[in-house]
Amino acid sequence: MRFTISCFLILVCYNISAQGVIITPLQKSSHTFQPFSKNSSKRNIGDTIKLPFFDDFTSTLVYPDQRLWLDSKVYVNHHFPISPPSFGVATFDNLDETGKPYRAMSGLTHGPSDTLTSRYINLKNYQSGLNTVNYAISDSIFISFFVQARGLGDPLDASDSLVLKFLDTGLNWRTVWKLIGNTNTDFNQYIVGVKDGRFLFNGFQFCFINFTKNTGNMNQWHLDYVRMKAGRNYNDLTIRDVAINQTPIGPLKWYESMPYNHFKANPSFNKLEDHRLKLRNNFTTAVNVQYKCEVRNKYNQLIQNYPLSSSARNIAPFSDSVELFTPFNFDTLSSEEPIVRLKYTIAPLANDVTADEYNAIASNNEYTKTVKFSNYFAYDDGSAEGGYGLDYGSLPSGPGYAAIKFQTFAPDTLRGLSVFFNRSVQDVAFKSFSFMVWKTITEPPANNMNNDVLLKKMDVGSTVYTDSINGFVTFEFDTAVYIPQGTFYIGWLQNTPYILNVGYDNNYKYAHQGGRNPNLFFNLNGYWEKVNSNISGAVMMRPIVGKPLPKIVNVSSPISQNTTLIYPNPSGNSQIIKIKSENKLSSFQVFDIYGKVLLNEMNEFETIDVHNLSSGIYTIRIKDEFGKESIHKYIKN
Repeated sequence: MRFTISCFLILVCYNISAQGVIITPLQKSSHTFQPFSKNSSKRNIGDTIKLPFFDDFTSTLVYPDQRLWLDSKVYVNHHFPISPPSFGVATFDNLDETGKPYRAMSGLTHGPSDTLTSRYINLKNYQSGLNTVNYAISDSIFISFFVQARGLGDPLDASDSLVLKFLDTGLNWRTVWKLIGNTNTDFNQYIVGVKDGRFLFNGFQFCFINFTKNTGNMNQWHLDYVRMKAGRNYNDLTIRDVAINQTPIGPLKWYESMPYNHFKANPSFNKLEDHRLKLRNNFTTAVNVQYKCEVRNKYNQLIQNYPLSSSARNIAPFSDSVELFTPFNFDTLSSEEPIVRLKYTIAPLANDVTADEYNAIASNNEYTKTVKFSNYFAYDDGSAEGGYGLDYGSLPSGPGYAAIKFQTFAPDTLRGLSVFFNRSVQDVAFKSFSFMVWKTITEPPANNMNNDVLLKKMDVGSTVYTDSINGFVTFEFDTAVYIPQGTFYIGWLQNTPYILNVGYDNNYKYAHQGGRNPNLFFNLNGYWEKVNSNISGAVMMRPIVGKPLPKIVNVSSPISQNTTLIYPNPSGNSQIIKIKSENKLSSFQVFDIYGKVLLNEMNEFETIDVHNLSSGIYTIRIKDEFGKESIHKYIKN
């Protein structure tokens, strides 16, 4: 989501204007700091939780677990951090829970942005057998946590800061810890004690908040492994925990998702030589670990089983490790859009008890990766760590082109493009451009465009920002484009200098090996050039192929300016969708990916009950009292 690469011969930098392509970081405002809930008279006693408190952000995605936290501003993800203690983190930036900047984007202003506020915690008393005992300062209550600056995102500036506040009995938020933006990009653990009697009450809260420039998806902090408990001290930083700490790699080699008929046309070419699990030993000595993986299809039928007994080895202290699994057979999949779920499990044979001691909600020893064969090709994993665009440098206005190469394994029909536009640095919602589809371009070292074969040009009046984090927008072509087997290119044309900021997935590694992405090209001087070797990620633009698209998914021309918000999205643990709108709402419809209506309500409403929906992607159409409609993509986990 938020780091910048600009280039002539494509330079990696953040402050130097050059020529070529630029990767902008992901970005939030000068509003007054206000945690989710400050008025204790409004809280329900049933909302109060007790020590110990623990979250390693492995129980949810996108939004924090509402069993522990009261707000949803931070971005819970597996993609931004580098070598975290476990596979989830809470990322602080300048984007709210809908992916929108808190204020108008400008690098000239600065203020509070993301907040992460705990539920109310009982620090008044605790049970000791049959007795109720009041907490005292001598009970030595401490909170510890890990923080990483930047990760795969944007560097921090000296004006950036991450702050921890405690709520006292007078309902005042008191700063107890602060970290200033720096160049250290390691995960570091910090510990803070509860040293004031004014914090010992039934209604205590703590809150993290970042202060940064109003630049959107940029200047990220990543928080992990928050734990709070009595009976600790300043030296209590040891973690006896072995955890899966990154998204598993594979089993596809070139794409994260692709149409199944193309995969079947050449399965050996499209499969990775192995699929891989990454984990970390957070303890001070080596730990012996066993590994397991179950591969199931969309009907929960077992395709492949790798039992625990098949492997065991020692993982060195304070280190990451990779476990390799042999390829499995996809031939048992028969539907047009099959799904493969790989459930990885690790079984450390010792020194894996810290999370249990803190009554962890989720297990960081399990991770399920879902591979979906759908109607599009995607290099990206769906999460943006930056934005991608053309950087004219000192060049005058004129045509500029960006192109991305794709490979097909059977002839097909190109129906449109799915694109994520990243919000960072500046709003380009009113900049016009044209989507382009080429059969061939004149790749370097050739230095002209005479041999380019253009298949389609689609003029677009403006970028479209969605109301969800990493939300893609579908642009459907008016006429389909025949794509022969082989390679083709998609991209865009712009005639004036600005940064379009298409999403950039910095986790992507070509063939899972790394190095410059050979599928990216730009043209600012009348001939095509390769991107700089520092640009290794994937651009979040996906070609959609196959059958005609259901009309409901075509949101290239929004019905109206969207003032309606649905959340949480994705669902996390919630079975209810909450609706926030300026007007009363009169009806809604929920569609599956094939355009079939699953839910239809014609009365006033403020929530939608989705407990009967299975996990998947849905489209929701909402109409307000004035007949204005909005369309939302909704993900149920």
